[in-house]
Order: sequence, then C-alpha cells, then structure tokens
Amino acid sequence: MDSSTKLFHEWEIQILVLLSFTLQLFLFFAGRLRRQSSSGFLRLSTWAAYLGADLAAVYALGYLSKRQDDTTETNILTRTQPLAIFWAPFLLIHLGGQDTITAFAMEDNNLWLRHLLNLVTQVVIALYVFWKSIGKHSANLLFAGSFVFVAGIIKYGERTWSLKCGSLKSLESTDAKRYRKQLPEGISDDDGFVRAALDSMHHTIDILSECSMFGSKREELAEIDKTDQVIRMVKLQLGMMYDDLYTKALVLTTRSGVILRCISQASIIVAFALFLANDKERYNKADTIITYSLFAGCFFLEVCSIFVSMMSPWTWTWLKIHKWDTLAWFSWFVFRWDIGYPRMEQRWPNAIGQYNFHGWVTNSNLQPRTHSQRIMMVFRKFVGLFGVQKRKIFWMSKLLDTEYMDADNMIVEYIVKEISLLNSESSDDKAQGWQSISSHVKTAMNNCLKVFGYSIVVMHLLTEAHLQQYASSRSDIETNRPRADVPVGLMEVCRKLSNYMMYLMVHHPSMLPLSMSATASFDNFHKPENAENACDELELEASKETLEELARMWTRLLVYAAGKSRAAMHAAQLSGGGELITFAWLLMAHMEMGDTGSKRFHLTTDDFHAETNLTNVYLFYVPSEDQISGAENR
Repeated sequence: MDSSTKLFHEWEIQILVLLSFTLQLFLFFAGRLRRQSSSGFLRLSTWAAYLGADLAAVYALGYLSKRQDDTTETNILTRTQPLAIFWAPFLLIHLGGQDTITAFAMEDNNLWLRHLLNLVTQVVIALYVFWKSIGKHSANLLFAGSFVFVAGIIKYGERTWSLKCGSLKSLESTDAKRYRKQLPEGISDDDGFVRAALDSMHHTIDILSECSMFGSKREELAEIDKTDQVIRMVKLQLGMMYDDLYTKALVLTTRSGVILRCISQASIIVAFALFLANDKERYNKADTIITYSLFAGCFFLEVCSIFVSMMSPWTWTWLKIHKWDTLAWFSWFVFRWDIGYPRMEQRWPNAIGQYNFHGWVTNSNLQPRTHSQRIMMVFRKFVGLFGVQKRKIFWMSKLLDTEYMDADNMIVEYIVKEISLLNSESSDDKAQGWQSISSHVKTAMNNCLKVFGYSIVVMHLLTEAHLQQYASSRSDIETNRPRADVPVGLMEVCRKLSNYMMYLMVHHPSMLPLSMSATASFDNFHKPENAENACDELELEASKETLEELARMWTRLLVYAAGKSRAAMHAAQLSGGGELITFAWLLMAHMEMGDTGSKRFHLTTDDFHAETNLTNVYLFYVPSEDQISGAENR
C-alpha cells in the first residue's frame, strides 16, 4: 500500500489531467446522444461527467498552484523537467466545456453569474501558476503556453456567454428579430418545412420567452399543407431550441462568436508549432506524450465541432447566401440525411414515457417487458409476504415500471389533426359526436373541472379495463394481444396516450394543470377494490367507434394539458430530449391556441369564464338537458 500510494502521488497530476481530458471526450459525444436517448444510464453518466469534469480541472489547477515546486524541479537522475506547468492553460480549455453541452439543465443557465465568478477565479489561478514558472522553463515553452492561455480564456468565456444566453432572464430580453435572416432560394417543395421553420424561428423564440402577442399571424404554417411537413417543421424547431439553450450554437452563430472561435483555433495551431520547435529532450518523456495527447485532443474536438456546426440549418443558410456552394452542398448533405436534424432519432416524438398504473394496482402486468419491470415484480412479491402496503413502495414502481416506447406516426398525426380540427372549431360549433362515451365524458370532464389529476387516473383505469375486453383469452390479456377483428393501431394509440398521461402524472406533474398533488390523486386507488369500483361505474361497449372516441378523448386531454402549461417547463424538459406534450404545445402556440394565445381551451361547456376578444373552444362539447330538450322541441 505504501508503494502504491507513493506511485499515485508521483503521477497524481498526470492522472488528473488525463482524467479531465477523458471526461471532455465523453461529454462531447454524450451531449449529442442525450437529445435522442431516453436511457437513464446515459443521463446519469452524463450528469456525473458534467460535474466531474469541472471538479477534476479545478482540483488539478489547485494542485499546480500548491505544489509548484514538485512540478518544476529538475529530476536529478534523468536530468529532465516536468511539463505539468504547461498543462494549466489546457485545463482552462477543459473548463470551457464542449460545444455539444454547456448546460445540463436550465438551472445551470440561470446560474451563469456563478460560472462567471469561476471563470475569473480559475484564470487568476492559472496565471499565477504560469507566472511562478517564469525563469524555470524556456522562453519558447512559455510563449507557446501563452497562446494556449488565449484559447483557454476564449473557450471558458464562450461557455459563460452561452449560459447567459440560455438563461430565462436573457430569453425574456432577447430581441427575436435577430432570427430574421435572409434565406436562400432553392429549397424544394418536399423540404419546405425547413424554410417554414427558419422563417418562423423568431416567433418560436417569442413563444419560448413568453413574449408573444395576440394577433401575430403564423403565415409560415399556412404554406405547409401536409401533416408530415408540419411535424418535421415543429421537430426541427425543437432541435434548434435545444441547441440555443444547452449548447454553444447560439454564440457560434454570431459574428463575435465566429471571430473568437477562429482566434482560439489559430492560437492552438501556433502554440503547437512553437512546442514542436522547442527542445523536448530536457523534458520528461511521459509528460511530453501527455502534452502531445492534449494537443491532438484539441485538434480532434475542434474538427468534430466544425462537423457538428455544419449540421445546423443556419450554417447552410449562411454558406448558401455567401455563394460558398461546395461547403453549402456539404452542409445540406449532412443536415438533410439521417445524421442531420430532420431525420435524427430524437426522443420527441419518436419515444414517449409509459407508466401503467392499472397494471400496478391490479397486478395485471404479468408479462414485464424490461429487466427493471422484472425486478419490480419479484420485489413486489417479496415485500407482499411481509404485508407491506403498496403505497409504501410506489416510489420504487415509479422508477422501475416506467418504460419508453415508440411513438409511431399514427399518434403524432392524431395530435396534429386534432389540433387542426380544434383550430377550425369555435364556441358555436355543435359537438362532434361522442355517441359511445358521451355519458362517461360528461361525468369525467365535470370531475376534471374539480380535480383534474383524479379524473385522469379514473379514465386511465377505465381505458385499460376496456382494452382488455378486446382480448379473446386470458393469455391475450397478459400479452396485450387483441382479437383478429380489432384495429390494433387504435388500441395502441389509446394505450400509449393513456399510459403517457400517467407517465406525466408520475414524473412531470408540474406540466399538468393539477389542482391537487399527483400523490394525493394516486392515494385513492392503491387498493384494487377501489380501482375496480371506479371501472364498474363507467363501463363501455366494445366497438371500433368506442376506440376511436377514446383515442380522440386522450388526444384532447393531452392538448388541453399542453395549452395550460408554461414555456419554462418545456424549456427545462428539452434538456433530456423533451416530451410529446412539448411538441403539442409548440404547434398549438404557432396557431395561437392555449392560454398564451387568443383561442382558449375549456374542457366542457360548464367550464366557462367570460374573456373579452378571445375565442373559447370546448374540447368536449356536452349539451345540457335544457339544450337537448330545446333541440327536440324545434
């Protein structure tokens, strides 16, 4: 142990520097992956690397400032000097973070002043370390180090600048007109969503900062008449919003940002040339190899950053306008195909969270699909032997029973079409028939006015119990396999949307218009008999028409929740790839629908509040008895 401890102390600074560099490599690629993956392990490891990278670099700078004699003295046996002092500016580059991830969450953006203080502190420490080495190293090495310092300060400054631009206060004061840019010609009709997305990006920033005003028309949406084009336009804008909030994209699209980036890259090249010209025989060979690795890492990450920036539609726009046709063609190529924005497997709307509360309550989920669900099933049986109440281990079910499933095009198209339909409706429109579930809708929606979360749970239990009626045997129920004559697509839409609303209740209740806590809404149903009683009171007839109305009902509930949500919540959720409700919220905001627009949503005709110059849309138009009798008399 003594020899191992001594060896560690001898190589401590080398280990710290290499660890810092390795974490930066991981963050660069993890920053791109987290926007398209729902993996909890990836998110946890990215969070640990994000915190650990700063910790390793700061600790290494502190080590250099405190134990400077150990890093500058000549080795008596080998007559070589260490190069640890030369690594101080590289640590500043590492503290500057990567272009693909500047903030892990919105809280990091809002605390940009703290990062500014850290910038000043760490630069002063690095300068102190470098100043103390004057006279102990060659002038050529110190001169090369000064150029690395320039790159390090610029990199760290870029990160702080990006955090400031992504903060809520900065967004509120942002001049969205800077997103009004000249767009080139030559975009085909099939890719018209790109022009529409770029044209309306200033509206999107106004929506995100909650600065949008009533009456500002979205003419760009009117130019797109295909559902898939609308979906891809909103998806592209969500990707650009993510880049502006959590990466350095917003800084690097400004003239000042481009100039500073060119200066930092030129500084690294000059520093490397000076280091090559330096007499390296006087330095420790291991330290020389590490220094070469740091330079190679800088060059590699810079090349990768340039490639990532070429994927941006703003880069293609700028290159096209300035007649750099070859680079513009390459930018459009990487942007247009699978590695670019439009077809990238981003989490939204390709994957949505699922939580089956009905299966948890009734123990009907006998065929778990994931390893975590199998662990939860075994654990549930084990604690059941000791009489532990379900509500005591519900927190564990939230973690292990949650899964992510493919949100197929049918679900997304359902949302787009339902929003378009609601946009064309007005308060005077007669109800689109709810013939199969009319009485249940009236009961549930009236309860929603009082306790939204409670009614959502009831409708979820009812939906799951109803879907089991389409199975021909017990084995079909266990495997979620319907009869041959049942439309599978409609069943999947109903089940996925129902489970998705439960997922939001469990993991993101702040995104729903809840009048009481989600925990309180669940507490009433942890006993199976309570869930069965709720379903017995609301029994539905098994038919295709019922499935269609259930699918529309869940779509409208999702739309209602999106219309009542705040932009800040959606901005925060984008850090993990966003949610399907965020997709619906942005599309609705473009159409001026929801609480931030001129067309407000109400669940039923009983939910009415007079609002001047606003259009009221009832998602579930259920006529009163007086209206029914009056119609019969006429």
